[in-house]
Amino acid sequence: MRSLLRSIFNLLFHNFGYKLLAILLAVVVWAIIQGEQIQEVNREILVEIHVPPEYGVRGDLLRIKAATIRGPQAWLLEVPKRLTAEIFVPPGKIGEHHVRLSKDDVKNLNERLELIIHEPNLVLYVDKLMERSVPIKETIHGAPAEGFTVEKVTIEPKNVTVKGIRKDVMDLLTIYTEPVDVTGLHERKTQEARLISPGLGFEALSQDTVKVQLQVGNSKVNKRFSNIPVEIVGATRRTKITPQFVSILVQGVPNVLNNLRRSDFKAFIEVRSLGPGRYEEDIKVKIPADTALIEIFPEKGGVTVFSD
Repeated sequence: MRSLLRSIFNLLFHNFGYKLLAILLAVVVWAIIQGEQIQEVNREILVEIHVPPEYGVRGDLLRIKAATIRGPQAWLLEVPKRLTAEIFVPPGKIGEHHVRLSKDDVKNLNERLELIIHEPNLVLYVDKLMERSVPIKETIHGAPAEGFTVEKVTIEPKNVTVKGIRKDVMDLLTIYTEPVDVTGLHERKTQEARLISPGLGFEALSQDTVKVQLQVGNSKVNKRFSNIPVEIVGATRRTKITPQFVSILVQGVPNVLNNLRRSDFKAFIEVRSLGPGRYEEDIKVKIPADTALIEIFPEKGGVTVFSD
């Protein structure tokens, strides 16, 4: 037994220094090999779009692109969680500006790493900035108490200042409020309502809310209009929507409703700020004067924006 223990001891500790050095060398070689192995990581690139003073672009000035980075593991450890890139639009440019994002646009990335940017192409619509006063229109949802109807709606202020690129601002005819619920209403009421963003950026509207005063009166009747075609508004790419038709339930006095036709109504989906992809968006409607919107069916539609 003692002989066996002595043999094991000699095996472990004979030339111990050389054995320890060999282990250390093996660890160093393994670390070097691991560090030189080619690996991949996925990152997001936050793209900052810079335009000359008094100019703007359609949509946000910040865009996000997905990317894959390939290189030795040791170098990949230095890559930040989110990369940043900058795009500069030249002065005097109006209209579509096509940009292909490349590795040269990305900041603080080891030049020896390989960068693959997924969908690197950007199509920017550039125009001069402008401000314009646009009227506000309420959107009424629901029905007042039995025997009552919404007779008059007063909005304060009546207009809102909209800021954005010239073409988009000039195309705006009306800014709508979010639905004002009048369900069960039986007396005059004043409330705040948020404005629906026109999709021109976070600071497009000079204010976010307005005061809406509702005045109720004698009851009116409801009437449904079916097979109203849904239009696409603001599309710059090939776009498909579903459904293609909706039904609209409105309220008004009988002699007004009986003279209305389907052509007096307009249903649409705003896609101006949407890039390629699939979305679910609200279906908005414009209805004749002296009527109140009770219901849209369906309320939402599917939007597919194609990249080509």
